[in-house]
Amino acid sequence: MNIVIIEDEDLAAESLEKLLLKSSRNVVVVKRLESVSEALEWFKDYTCDLIFSDIHLGDGESFEIFEALDIKIPIVFTTAFDKYAIQSFQFFAIDYLLKPYDEDKLNSAIEKYFSINVSTPVEFDKIESFLQQLKSNEKNTNIQERFLVSRGEQLISINSNEIAYFMAQDKYLFLFTNTGDSFLYEDTISNIEFKLSSKDFFKINRKFIVSHHAIKQIFKYSQNRLKLELQPVPNFSELILVSSKSTKDFKNWLNN
Repeated sequence: MNIVIIEDEDLAAESLEKLLLKSSRNVVVVKRLESVSEALEWFKDYTCDLIFSDIHLGDGESFEIFEALDIKIPIVFTTAFDKYAIQSFQFFAIDYLLKPYDEDKLNSAIEKYFSINVSTPVEFDKIESFLQQLKSNEKNTNIQERFLVSRGEQLISINSNEIAYFMAQDKYLFLFTNTGDSFLYEDTISNIEFKLSSKDFFKINRKFIVSHHAIKQIFKYSQNRLKLELQPVPNFSELILVSSKSTKDFKNWLNN
């Protein structure tokens, strides 16, 4: 069984691949694709049996891939947002996974591939059940209140209200406190997003999740993008921008 992973975060992709290879089925991960553009090129010449696809990618949403190429391959979407449910059923979606990945649910998704008629997508009359399941999972998700970090031999437990923002850099995730301290935190930005209160934290782009109280000023940067000044000030000169696809939701978040 040949599987392709569409995921732009290294740790998330590695975690998913490790779980897939533990499956009782004969699974081979033939390719990992990191962007819409890369996937568009690859699927012009190659195929696979099953796709595990994140929705949010650095250069757009994975839906763009399946719309452009009219791919007839079963897809397991990785999402935690019910607003994408109907859209995902327009393609050959057979299941979804919430991050961080759960081994039992992942195995269930693989078994679903073998149990259904993969020549047709999931029927639209199952959308309501899909939505209810997503909402149930969201309600049952435990919001993490404390985060254990280390500094040398010292272990420090940081309360969520002490966190200004999280920043992803290369394969690492850093936690910044309101007082300007920074710590390496062992997780991915995709995973940590779903452990935080959506009322208090917002993922503005692939690199940053910010808290309300960390936002010092907001500026219009372009027609569809915003620039933020954070406090404490990050120790680099890179612009901190709200991605164009997140701007509308970010404004709504600020109003709540």
